[in-house]
This record gives sequence, structure tokens and C-alpha cells, in this order.
Amino acid sequence: MNATKDLLSGCTTFRCSFESQWEQRAKGITSMVAVYFPKKFFAYCHWWNSVTSKKCGYIWKKVPAKLIPLLLANYSFNNHLIYFIEVSMDSNERLSYNSVKKYQRLPGCTAITLVPGGGKGMFPSQNACPYGVLKFSEVGIVEVDNIKIAWSKRGHGQYSAPLAEIVEVNAEDEDDVYISKIKIRNVSSYKPAYTALEPNTQYTVVTAGYAKYRQAL
Repeated sequence: MNATKDLLSGCTTFRCSFESQWEQRAKGITSMVAVYFPKKFFAYCHWWNSVTSKKCGYIWKKVPAKLIPLLLANYSFNNHLIYFIEVSMDSNERLSYNSVKKYQRLPGCTAITLVPGGGKGMFPSQNACPYGVLKFSEVGIVEVDNIKIAWSKRGHGQYSAPLAEIVEVNAEDEDDVYISKIKIRNVSSYKPAYTALEPNTQYTVVTAGYAKYRQAL
């Protein structure tokens, strides 16, 4: 072992810890991309490695459409856009883009980001490993700019609640001011304006939605 260490002592890659390498990699992440081919596959990419020309992500086959929102929520990053592309193929085997949408986790979200588990399962968890498992932070994949790669502590599946809430981003504003649409509206999660806002104070609206309250809008 000592001979091996001596041999690698002059290697710059060996001298640079994996944690330092990960921190530099994480700082370069700008978004997450997912591609869905209905009844064929769902693929996502977290980043592209310019050295190896490989994409860090995975492809699952025969993913039902109802699972797409859950996968986007669980495998996306905090404070980073999600690009979701749906494609199809005609009788001549030509691909076409059905839609390209942008989503994001709600502002202030601190949830973890999943990566596939053993056997490349969609819903990895720590307690699914009978002999225990090291935390990602213990091998150098630490939190960087609110990016937290981890597995859920408890078991979860396709019927579980998402790890984070996502909303669609509308990019139609000429000033590039994006207002997200809240699709899941839980009244107990929000305070009425008169208890949360201060008079004579300017606020920026970042997300909005509406719902019925006592049968009235």
C-alpha cells in the first residue's frame, strides 16, 4: 500500500480529493434535463462530463405518464431549472418534439436530489440496504449551493408523496421575470396577506395560484 501511495504521490488527480472534485463539478451544474418517449422510456441527465463525454443520468423503460411528475420532483435540483422534453416517432421513424416545458422546485426548497439505487431502481432508500450504506457525504459528495445528493432514509415508491413540489415556469414575460404557477394548493401551507405582509413594503411575486375557499374563489 505504501508503495502504491508513493507511486501516486506525483499525480495531481490523486492529490486532489474527491470532495474537492465534486465541489467543482457541482458548481458547474446549471439545470436538469429529462426526455420522455411515451410508452418507450424516460431519461434524465444531471450533467455532462466534458472529459469522458458521458452523461450522468439514467434511462428507464416503459415508464407510465403518471410517474413523470414524481420523477421530475425527486431527481431535480434545488434552485435549478428542469427542462422536460416529450418526443414521439412517426411511421417513418422520424422523431418530433411534442412539447418542451420548464419546471422548478419551489423557492426556498432544501430537499434532497435522488440518484438511482441498487439495480438502478427509481426509488432508492437507505433502509432498503440490509447491510447498511454509506451516506453520500461520507464519500465526498457533500452539499454544494443547496445541491444535496442523497437517498431517502425511509422506503418510498410510486404512490409516495414527492420529495419536493415543482411548478411549471412560464417564460413569456418580456423582462424575464418568471412567475411560477402553483398546481398543488394546500391552504394550510400559506398565511393570509394581512398576517404576513408589511405596509409600505415592496414585494416580488415569484409564484402564484388560486383555489376555492369555502366554495368561493
